[in-house]
Amino acid sequence: MEVRFLKRLFSSATAWSRRADFFLVALAVLGIGLHALSEGTKRMSPQPHLQEKMAAATRTVRCFEAIRLARIGTPSTMDQENDPSASGLIGQEFTLTTTDRGVLEAKLTSVNPNFAAVFVEYFAKLGLKPGDPIALSLTGSFPALNIAALAAAEEMRLRAIPITSVGASMWGANDPYFCWLDMERLLNDKGLLASRSVAASLGGSNDRGRGLSPRGRSLLREAIVRNDVELISGPTLDEAIAKRIEIYDREAKPDRIRAYVNLGGGAASTGTSQNIKILKPGINRVLKPYNYTQHGALHHYGLRGTPIIHVLQIQDIAQMHGLPVSPETVPPVGEGEIFYRESYDLRITIPALLVYLVLCFGVLRARHRAVRVAREAASSAPRAVAGIASQTLREGSSG
Repeated sequence: MEVRFLKRLFSSATAWSRRADFFLVALAVLGIGLHALSEGTKRMSPQPHLQEKMAAATRTVRCFEAIRLARIGTPSTMDQENDPSASGLIGQEFTLTTTDRGVLEAKLTSVNPNFAAVFVEYFAKLGLKPGDPIALSLTGSFPALNIAALAAAEEMRLRAIPITSVGASMWGANDPYFCWLDMERLLNDKGLLASRSVAASLGGSNDRGRGLSPRGRSLLREAIVRNDVELISGPTLDEAIAKRIEIYDREAKPDRIRAYVNLGGGAASTGTSQNIKILKPGINRVLKPYNYTQHGALHHYGLRGTPIIHVLQIQDIAQMHGLPVSPETVPPVGEGEIFYRESYDLRITIPALLVYLVLCFGVLRARHRAVRVAREAASSAPRAVAGIASQTLREGSSG
């Protein structure tokens, strides 16, 4: 019966429309089969530099735990609504050293040790080698990201040169008695991080704590003194920026800065808040020559060809790398597409796709040819009928 069906199907007497229905159904079934075959090859593939990423994230989570233990019982860790995991890395809404508005969701998103893997990927993409000096512009606004960046740099054996703006936006490290510099020293004393800020400024507007009360500015200066860090203080923002550049270049000698990492929106680093919107989150290999309202240290290095790593739109960066936004708990190490990503066996999927495309092309081409033949037959039939009729009339008239 099947043989008889196929003979009738491929017979020239069978209309193309009947054959087309069969071919389309066959293609659909074949497509489902090839799709299932391709899906069967799907695997979770490790991403490049997996070992360094796991090591950096593991070091970061150990730093998080040290901060959490040091902060137990403080107002920030007792606020289960705003810091549900009691990480100690989420500050209060308002303190004497709070410089700007902050978005709580961004701060919660940043408390993820797997951001260290993101920094490893950035450093690797820039081709940084062990011993390369990199400038880090840190702020008190994102202490968790500060830790992740330093951990990644140390796992990649880079020479990190951090300078900190001590003031913090809402929900950052805005406890005047346990600011980012205090966290940094704690981690250094415990042997978890070797890098410490080589200098610090008050931060805030104009990098001089403008907008804070005199008491708030005094508390920031006390934090810088008790942590034995060089104070950057100048009468103008331009002088504060020039001082930062001088310190970065001094610490990088005999080499030059190989990458500039900007965390947050510190005025001395980014210039103004308007500049932040122009920069692309993540790697900026070339700084576009816009008419910036105020050049910061970032622009100085970017315009002389140093690649920039700009980290501020935290939720966007998290989504780009498969990390959760505003998680209720601190995610475990190794979670996210930055470590493993779904992939297919191209040795199977590509040939399957090519075979399917060739078959689809063959069916469409045959259908086009059949339609053309049918049109030619339809157009020639009236001419043949007309010719027979005229011949009949001529014979009748001659008879």
